[in-house]
Amino acid sequence: MKSSMRAVTLVSPGHLECVNTEIPVVQNPHDVLIKVHACGVCGSDIARVMVKGAHKMPIIIGHEFAGEVVEIGLDVKTTKVADRVTIMPLVPCGQCDYCRIGEYTLCDDYEYYGSRIPGAMAEYILVNERNVLKLPENVDYEMGAMTDPVSVALHAVRKAGVEAGQSAVVFGLGAIGFVAVQWLKNLGCTNVVAVDIFDEKLNLAKTLGADLTINGKTTDAVKAIQDYTGGKGVDVAIELAGSKFTQPQAVLSVSKMGKVVYCGISYDDLILPNQALNAILRGELIILGSWNSSIAPLPINEWESALKFMNNGKIRVKPLISHRVRLEDCQSVFEMMFYKKEVFTKVMFQPEL
Repeated sequence: MKSSMRAVTLVSPGHLECVNTEIPVVQNPHDVLIKVHACGVCGSDIARVMVKGAHKMPIIIGHEFAGEVVEIGLDVKTTKVADRVTIMPLVPCGQCDYCRIGEYTLCDDYEYYGSRIPGAMAEYILVNERNVLKLPENVDYEMGAMTDPVSVALHAVRKAGVEAGQSAVVFGLGAIGFVAVQWLKNLGCTNVVAVDIFDEKLNLAKTLGADLTINGKTTDAVKAIQDYTGGKGVDVAIELAGSKFTQPQAVLSVSKMGKVVYCGISYDDLILPNQALNAILRGELIILGSWNSSIAPLPINEWESALKFMNNGKIRVKPLISHRVRLEDCQSVFEMMFYKKEVFTKVMFQPEL
């Protein structure tokens, strides 16, 4: 095997380079070296790269990925060479109070591939075997790289405690929003509304199961939802846009005793108009936060559930891949996404291109 690889490195905020660097070496007995076949761009990556920066720089970015195992440490028991795998990017400390009760996503002292430790927007990545999951037969590498957003969407939907026959609205059709629509339908919602500002995305949402789509730029989304539900509102609203416009709309779209799940990362203050605050108080609404996804074995491992539903075709992710790009195109691709030069959903870096 060659000794060097290409890797997308965040040098400083707004400055990416595709550099040649050494391939990681398996030293820890529980390490697994993976040849990356696909690495997706998460919405959090865009702000991290273009504005905020990472916790450590320079750093190889990317945490949504899948690939092939090419080497394993001496004590690796659960994975073998040539396995097709995806990787859970959160590396919990295992010692804090939250880890001790299995709430790893709330870990006080975690590491994370692509922002705190070297990521996967490269030809190879070194990971710990405990973070590795094998891909089922019908899940290819691109689908495997989508396991993270699929599990994040499931986490948000589960937070809402959705039951058969309920109605829901999803604000924001990024990859997680499209998948949330599908989870809601799979888990028994009979009426699912999707809200976005791009007609191209709304048309795709219809093909993926949305019963009603609303262009929030040209239509009063709250009024449209209230009209659709006969003035009652939906049972559940999942806010994934992280927008100061959709955040209060989510509150105003649900029925009394309804649930609002905030999952979209926001960089603005949350300002609720008096009408929305009154809706929370008088409607006794339940407001929930959703962060990342659960990798605890019980009651379910959301990553394993995501793989099962992609494997049986009940969650479709291939239609969400809007761009397939080379590692060398990193700077221009991130500028395209940040400045919204094109409509995109999931941008997939393919190291073999």
